[in-house]
Order: sequence, then structure tokens, then C-alpha cells
Amino acid sequence: MELSQRHRMILKATVDEFIQENRPVGSKTLFDKHDIGLSPASIRTVLKELEEMGYLASRHTSGGRIPTEIGYRFYVDSLVVLYELTIKEKQRIQEEYLKMQFKLDQILKATASVLASLSNSAGVVLGPAKSLDTLKHVELIHVHGDEVLMIMVMRSGAVLNRNVFLDRNYSQEELYQISKYLNDNAKGYDMFEIQEKVIPSLLLRKDGPLDFYKVSGVISAAMTPDNSEVSLYIDGLKNLYGRFKDEEEKLNQVLSLLDDKRFLTGMFGEYSEHDGVYTVIGKDGDGRMGGVSIITSGYRMGEKRIGAMGIIGPQRMDYHRALPLVDFTSKLVSEMITRISK
Repeated sequence: MELSQRHRMILKATVDEFIQENRPVGSKTLFDKHDIGLSPASIRTVLKELEEMGYLASRHTSGGRIPTEIGYRFYVDSLVVLYELTIKEKQRIQEEYLKMQFKLDQILKATASVLASLSNSAGVVLGPAKSLDTLKHVELIHVHGDEVLMIMVMRSGAVLNRNVFLDRNYSQEELYQISKYLNDNAKGYDMFEIQEKVIPSLLLRKDGPLDFYKVSGVISAAMTPDNSEVSLYIDGLKNLYGRFKDEEEKLNQVLSLLDDKRFLTGMFGEYSEHDGVYTVIGKDGDGRMGGVSIITSGYRMGEKRIGAMGIIGPQRMDYHRALPLVDFTSKLVSEMITRISK
């Protein structure tokens, strides 16, 4: 059944009131506090209809109504009016990043803190897979005999060391020429791009030092990234104790989700591939998410989507502010990461 304008107005006022007060909402409260333009009797009729349609529920026969997950879903998708973050709020976010030395891990850690602080919920940031980190500099250093240490400095600030064994004993000068050729042509690409596009292209060009073509296969194999563990940054757990006051079961539920790295990696990883801000409400995300909502958005390095961030909190969160907060922060982080990657 299509919701009428009257249904929409009453549903929005009910959800707004419940988010603010965290108690069932009755017709008298809506009549007294919201400019609806209907009598209490008419409001009661609309509330009953919304309950019959599944948008509201009653805890007690004579009590007020609370939103259901279907009600929250319609509210977020159709009724929320997004506020513009104030200049002060935007400055507060930007000031947090000015304290950083513009290293990727510091930026992402600060992002989780910013999201938690301004949303009064938990902030979560999923770091990029190691395969998406781009090369800043590579150096081949002779160790002993045919053993060579390959040092790769990544744009994120990470330093990767790989011991490789070549087909013979190469001098340091020969290794320097190979390193220079790689730096001239592979800088700014991620590991998979270097393996699958850059090195095959260089093999076809035939304009590099002869030694490069002899060792390219070993070097390419050594660049295979280890994606066994993705970094997660979580902040604001103490906020949840206040948000789920007197709701111990839900508190334990959300804390268990935040302790489940596989769940968080899967949930936020799913949305790292998409543009825009997404809201996951309750059980439409996971059977353990009753009473919980996640707002998430991906972030980029240049045109490449590399990770996701967001907030986790109660369904009765302030969506008007939470949605633009996540949107603004993800865009700001994308700009900073793109800047340090160049």
C-alpha cells in the first residue's frame, strides 16, 4: 500500500520523536509537540494504520508506538532531510587531520576518531587491501651471491622487504640500473597493476637494461601482495554504553559485532566498491543486527576505490546529521589520500 502524505507526516514525526526521546510515542505527544494539523483522534487512526502496515509496533496495548526496521528503512530512504554540516563542524573535522603527518595509517585512525566523536556512536574504517597500495620507490640491494633484497616503499608509508634469488651474482651497479628502470616506469601503480600490466608492457618495449629482462619474472613474483589481513580502525566504543543505556542485550550484541573482524571486513568491504552513502538497518544486513544501524561510504585514492568507513550505532540515531557526516568525511579523506599518493 502506498503511503499517503498523512501517513508520511505522522511516520516522520513518530520516528523523529522516538530518536530524540527513546520512548514509545503516543498521539497526544505528536499533537502537543508537532505541528501536524490533525486531532488526537485522527492521529491515533493513522498510527493504527501504520502499525497494521508494519511501519510501527506497540510494546503494550495501551502504550505508544515505536518504529520497526521497515519504518526506519522508509524513513531513511524517503523522509530524512539532510542537514548541511556547519562551518564549525567541518573545521573541527579538518583540524583533526592537520595534526597528522599525512601518513595513511594516521589519517585512517583519525577518521575513526572523528566519526565516533561527531556521531556519538562507534566509528569504523576499513583500510585498503595491501594490493591496492601504490609503489613510491623500489630498490634492489645485493646481499650475497645470487641473493638480493628488494625494498619497496609504498605511498601509504609501508615498507615491504622481499628476499629474492636471481639467476646469477649481479653487481650493485647492475641492480641499480634495474631499480632505476622500475622506478621510472612502475611508480604510482599498485602491485597487481605492476604484475599484470606494467612489467608485460616493459617486456614488449625492449628499451630497458638487458639485465631487467633476465630478472623480471622473479621480481614480478616477489611483488605478489599479502592480503591475509586488512587493517581495521575502530573508535568510540564508550559512546555505545551511553547510547544503549538500559538495553544491555543490544549493547552486548553491537559490541560482539565490533569484535568480529570478519563481519566488519565483509560488511564494509561490500560497500567500498560503490559510490555514495549507504544505510544498513537491522536485520537486512545481518541476523545479529537487530536494533543496530550502519552508515557507510567508500573512499578513494584518485579514481581507485580502496576502502570504506562509517558509523555503527542504534537504529534511533540522528540520520539527518549522520548521513552528511559520513559523506563529507569520506570525500575529505579521499582528497587527502589522493594528495599523498602523488
